[in-house]
Formats: sequence, C-alpha cells, structure tokens
Amino acid sequence: MNLQATTPFHRQGWLTWLAPILAIVLISICSGVGAEAAEAQSEPLRPPILVGAAKADVTPREPVVLAGYGGRTGNYEGIDTKLWARAMVIGKDAPVAVVVIDNCGVPAKIKTRLAERLAKHGVAPERLVVAATHTHNAPNLLGYARILWAGRTTPEQDRRTAEYTSFAIEQMEAAVVAALENRQPMRLEWAQGRATFGGNRRVLRDGKWVGFGFQRNGPVDHSLPVLAARDAEGVVRAVWANYACHCTTVGSRNHVGGDWAGFANESMEKAYPNAVSLMTIGCGADVGPQPSGNLPLAGQHGRSVADEVRRLLSGETTKLAAQPTVASKQIKLPLAPIKPRAHWEDQLRGGGFTHQLARTMLSKLDADGAIPAEVDYPLSAWKFGDDLAMVFLAGEVVVDYSVRLNRELDWSRLWISAWANDMPGYIPSRRVLAEGGYEAEFSQIYYEQPGRYDPAIEDILVSAVRDLLGDAFAARPGQAPAPFHRAPGGEAQAFKRVAEWASRDHSAVDALILKKVRQYARSAEPAIARMTTNSGEETEWHNFAGDFAPRIFIRQQAKGAELAWLSPPAGDRPPAPRVMCFTGGIGWESEPETAGFALLLGGEEKLRFDVTRDPARWASADDTVELVYLPTWTSSTDSGGFFFIALGADSRSSEGESTQFAIRSLGEGSKRWFAIDSKQEVPTNLKKLSAALGKQ
Repeated sequence: MNLQATTPFHRQGWLTWLAPILAIVLISICSGVGAEAAEAQSEPLRPPILVGAAKADVTPREPVVLAGYGGRTGNYEGIDTKLWARAMVIGKDAPVAVVVIDNCGVPAKIKTRLAERLAKHGVAPERLVVAATHTHNAPNLLGYARILWAGRTTPEQDRRTAEYTSFAIEQMEAAVVAALENRQPMRLEWAQGRATFGGNRRVLRDGKWVGFGFQRNGPVDHSLPVLAARDAEGVVRAVWANYACHCTTVGSRNHVGGDWAGFANESMEKAYPNAVSLMTIGCGADVGPQPSGNLPLAGQHGRSVADEVRRLLSGETTKLAAQPTVASKQIKLPLAPIKPRAHWEDQLRGGGFTHQLARTMLSKLDADGAIPAEVDYPLSAWKFGDDLAMVFLAGEVVVDYSVRLNRELDWSRLWISAWANDMPGYIPSRRVLAEGGYEAEFSQIYYEQPGRYDPAIEDILVSAVRDLLGDAFAARPGQAPAPFHRAPGGEAQAFKRVAEWASRDHSAVDALILKKVRQYARSAEPAIARMTTNSGEETEWHNFAGDFAPRIFIRQQAKGAELAWLSPPAGDRPPAPRVMCFTGGIGWESEPETAGFALLLGGEEKLRFDVTRDPARWASADDTVELVYLPTWTSSTDSGGFFFIALGADSRSSEGESTQFAIRSLGEGSKRWFAIDSKQEVPTNLKKLSAALGKQ
C-alpha cells in the first residue's frame, strides 16, 4: 500500500516505506490554493495561529465484531465506507490536540494509552481530546460496554479486538503526529448554524418511556457549530463541525461504515478539497436520525451537514484571536443506593446480561469490599478568549444538558461535544431519570454500572461546567432562548414553494387555478366555526407546512364516513360568491382508486373529488359550488395545503345563518384519506399565502 498524498509537499522515501505499517492517508493543510479562497472575509486580519490537521485510515483489515448493536456477535460482513481517525492541532509550544475516531466509543484507558504515546511529541494529556463519532458500525474497542460482550464472543474474536484496539491507537497517534508536522500559520474562525435531521427518540406515554421511535415534541439540539482554519490566501485547510444526533441511520446492517458523520466528513472534504474535516457529536444520547434505515439516508444527512457548513463559511463568521486555554477537572457522579450482596447473588442465578453484571459486582465486593457508589467523570473545556468556549463531556449525554447549559450560559458563544475522553455510559438528566427507560436504567448494565444515577448528577455536572468556564461565559441579562431546541417550522419553506410555483409558466388549467387562489386568498374567510360530525380518527400528520400537527381524518375504507362542520354565520354581503378556506390534506395516492369523496352542502352532494398532489379545481354540475385545492406540502403519496370553497349567490346561506358542510367517503376498500387540521389559523395564513402568490 503506497502513501497517498494530495499535494507535492508530502515527503516520499521513508514515509512511503512506513505507510504499510501505519496505513495512513495524510492530507496536508499547507497545500495549494483552492477555489474557496474567494470565500475569505475581507476584514482586518487577526494574528495567525499555528494549525495542523491530518487523518489516518482505521478501517479494519481483519474480521472483527462491530460495536453498537448487541444482537451482532458475528464478524462484520462487508465494508460500506472507510473509517478514519481525524486530528487537528492548534498552537506552537503547548498545543492542544483533538482526534476524532469513527467508532462507537473510546474508553478512558484507551485515551490514557494514546496520551502516553503523544506526550513525547509535546502534547500534554490534559491538552488532548479523544472523541468518537459514535457510529454503530465500527469495530469494538477493548473496554467498551464490557457487559454487552461478556461471555458472547470467542477467544479469537477477543484477540482480534485487542489487536484492532492497538491498531486504532497507533493510527490516532499517527494522525496527531502528522497534524503536528503539518502546522502552518492559520486564521481561525467559527460560526453557528443549524441541522434538522435529529429527532428525540424517547417515545413517552403518560410521562413514561415506552420504547424507541420519534417523539416529535421531545427536546433536540439542532445547533451546528463550525470551526475553520484558513491559510494566508483564505483557503480552508481544516474544518470541524459538531451536531447532536446518534450515528445510527444505517441500522444494524453488519457492515463497516461511518454512518452520517462519515458522509458529512466526505462531503465537507469535497466542498473544501484542500482541507481535513472533523465531525464530533453533541448531546445526542436520546436523539436519533429521522428518517433512518438505510445507507442513502445516511448520505443525505451527511450532505445536509456539509451544505450548512458551506453556507456558514461563505457568510459572516467570528474570527478567533488566539489559541485556546484549557481547563479540566475530574468530578464524581453519584449513583442511586447500591444493592446489597444478596441482590447480586440472587441475580447470579439468572442468565444473560444481568448474570454477567452480577458476576462483576460480586468480584468487586470480593476484591474491594464494596461497589463504588460514584462514577469518575472527566470534564474539559477549550476557551478561545471570550469568543468561544468548547466543552467536552464524556459518555452518551442526553440533550437536556445542552438545553440547560444553553440557558445558563451564553449559547451564542458555546460549543458542546459529548462522547469525549471516556465512555462511562449514558448520562441521563433528572427528567430522563423520572421517565425511566433505556437511557436511565437498562443501558447501565451494558456499561458495568450497578444501577441508576442519582438525580443529583444533573446539578453536579452543570455546576462543574459553569465553574470551568467562569463568569465570562455566563448567560447575559435578558438573554433570548437558544433557537435550537425545537424543530423549526416548515411555514417559510412552504410559502417559498408557493412563490416558486406562482412564478412559473403554467398550463391553461394551472393558470386558472393560480388566478382563482390569488383572488380567493385576498377575500376568503374561515370555513369552520365548529365541527358537528366526526366519524373519523384523530392523528398527527404533516399539515400545509409539512409540520406534524393534530388533525382529524376519514378514509375510503367504508362508505359513509363523514366529517361535517358549520361555517361562521353569513354576513350582510352583496350577492357575489362567498369564499371560505380551511387547511387540511389528502393522501395515499398509491392506494386503489374508488368513487372518492363528496362535498356536501346542507346535506346535498354538490361535487366529488379525490386524492391529488397537484393544484386542482372541482365544480358542481350547475357551477354554483367550487372547490379549489392548493397543496403547499407534498410527499410521494400525500399532500397538505389550502382548500377554498366558493359559493355562488344561489348557494349562499341567508344573512346571519351558517352553512352546513360535510366531506363524505364514497368508496370502500382503500386507505385513501381526507383530513382537516385541528388548528385552523386561516386569517394569518392567508395573508402569508397572498404575499407568496404575488399580484396578478
């Protein structure tokens, strides 16, 4: 295997000979000028800082067991993407270094082994951060989730795990050393953007954990901070991004791969071909990628990160004046009261993971006379003056810590990474402990913990972070809440799509619909005063903006299913069409066609319509009733949008009276559906719609 280099500045000779041993691919950040130089900011330059970056290939060469899913005990069956150790070094005489490895987690003992090797190269242990991307498709490392593998692997597999661990340490060292050698004067900058594919995975019922899924109203951290290093020509030579989400898009497919973080790095390096990229993970222990389930989705999520990085670095950024100062401490997190010896002896009679944990706890009792009631927890931070504080938390930290730290500190200058420097297991919050479930309880077994944490850990950890950063990074008086902890609404994008549609060339049919919806959006009134009949079902699904919202719906599974409502009373208006509007949707276009749905007025059928994802118009036989539909969100089978009902003078209610409307299913045997949004904000939304449609 030859050494691969992207520039003529890499040395050959002895490095080429050493490459088969190190299996390392180095990318120098001092190479030629790229096209992205034009993105440099034209403002007074800060003094340069020595920065270097490099990466080393850590893809396994031998059959090994992959970490991440306990059901996989066989060796991996293929390689989807390569794995890497990526390093960045900042500073000259007392440099800080971060190395990020594509792996599920790096225990403290492995960091210690690496730190001992790097000390002779001038990197002090307290100035080293070792982080993992938490991909669930990388080889298991020694000491990671010990109970998960106890008694379930063969001696040969254990030997190869040990060998791979040594190989990974060597490659992490090689990446850091190469980054040290590559150091050149750079200017650092950072910015904070947003990614949105992470969703809270803790499904709750009556306030208690019931399983994994997508808890749409659960907390998230959609912040995407980015740090970049540019050379004197403004070319990006190193880029580091951070996002709080599990690396589990691909699922339990028994193939080696970096999941979305790996694709993010690949895409960032395509965007900045002269750079080495690093992707770290924030407080995403209870956040999973949405959607997930295959390799293409992982690529999609990774590219979305790179797209946001490119947007941020082409805009306004904050320049950093000096290399970071380092603060670190070791704290102890208390566990709930430890069970007595009799409990473990009783557990020993069972099997599986609880049996293995009992064996370990009894061994501790025999050797030390007690089971530790606290967990050692490393904590560190890098402070770039008062411009940016990077916090590095160990283990799988739930998102509540990000939410709280962003509230109690200045979130506009804060970067929080987890899965750094050790893997003690999940770090639950007080809320998660109260809800129970996997992150609070059963996962502790895998990480060789004797039980749940005491709820006091949240205050202890948050207080320690605040002490580490000091008053300079405290929340400012009247600080606005961080905008990252709820999924952003889709309204802006929905109305942008409307504007794009309105500006296109149209067929005669669509031109007529555009003319009508422009007119109706200016004059329509809310269609629904109160529901009178509801033989449908309640659910949450995509509304007109694509956001999940409560709605009621009927299907074409049985004739006669009906949603009925009364309109607001008719006012004293001239004898012209009365236009009313509501938001809802129609869907599952791939289901069998039936007779469709009917719009009833005063109990009399006026017109029929069916599922569509395109703008549509239906009219009664006498042309006195018209239904116009403008979809503003669509999927491959469903749509959501605005329904306009126009009533001619002959169909209007008398002054002061309400009109009775109904939608009725005419078909059977099909899951095609019609829905009305439970929350109708017609006047507000029509103003936005009218603005998006523009003038005729």
